[in-house]
Amino acid sequence: MDRMSPLGAVLTFMLFAAALSSCSDDARGGDDDGGGGDADTDSDSDSDTSTDGCSEAAKKIYGIGRNGTLFSFLPPDKKFVAIGKVSCQGAGSPYSMSVARDGTAYMLFYDGASTCRGLYKVSTADASCLGKTAFACGDQGFGLFGMGFATDGPDTKAETLFVGKTVAPYRLGSIDLSTFKINPIGNITAAPEMTGNGAGELWAFFAWVTPPKVAQFDKTTGAESNVVQLSQIPSNGSFAFAFWGGDFYLFDAPAGDTTVWKLSGGQAGKYMQNTGAEIIGAGVSTCAPLVPE
Repeated sequence: MDRMSPLGAVLTFMLFAAALSSCSDDARGGDDDGGGGDADTDSDSDSDTSTDGCSEAAKKIYGIGRNGTLFSFLPPDKKFVAIGKVSCQGAGSPYSMSVARDGTAYMLFYDGASTCRGLYKVSTADASCLGKTAFACGDQGFGLFGMGFATDGPDTKAETLFVGKTVAPYRLGSIDLSTFKINPIGNITAAPEMTGNGAGELWAFFAWVTPPKVAQFDKTTGAESNVVQLSQIPSNGSFAFAFWGGDFYLFDAPAGDTTVWKLSGGQAGKYMQNTGAEIIGAGVSTCAPLVPE
């Protein structure tokens, strides 16, 4: 997920790696450049489902551009694939997003300044708008927020949509998708980007603290653990954040062109540059692999 900038010590490598003990490092990382928004020429069938009930499409990262273009992104392919332009009538500008296991994207829209316009459902298959949800902006004080799905544990497909308030006072909560009411959880230290995974973990990227940092959230209290500080990443601009294959991908678009950073084993490096896409929000479902595929 992502939004525009509203504006603790570093743990050891072993501690961070322990937090990702179910994942292995992806040897495909590096500092080489990647390509931009290519047309979709993939030959695989995104509708095929595996034994875990996940389609191939549900395993991808999705990104939203400032102009509303929805992209898919598979890290090993190193390219953004344009799907279509999201057009939800009266919604305004995209602010943050996440993706459910069935491939439905949940997108928060705002007025481009500081006012929430609503939470909408969007198809990741064709970028069509599936309608506005019953979420009421400002419920429990949550207007603008980052968000991410995480499973309720490592051995279940049941998942929860967590939200992190990006305007002080910062708070963690969740959304009941049957009523779209906010369930407050606890106070947090700063405005978070958020992503979860199928291991039941919820992680936050704090893009606008100095230095920026990644930390794991306790889903019941909002307490932070497994903190990694990222002094090499600038604490400004627009950012997005997603887990895939045991690593984290951070999308930085300070000047209209996204640079992708890869955080693997507690170390961050540039993964793609000159992508030709301006990604200001990202979401990934809990179907995303826990280890490289």
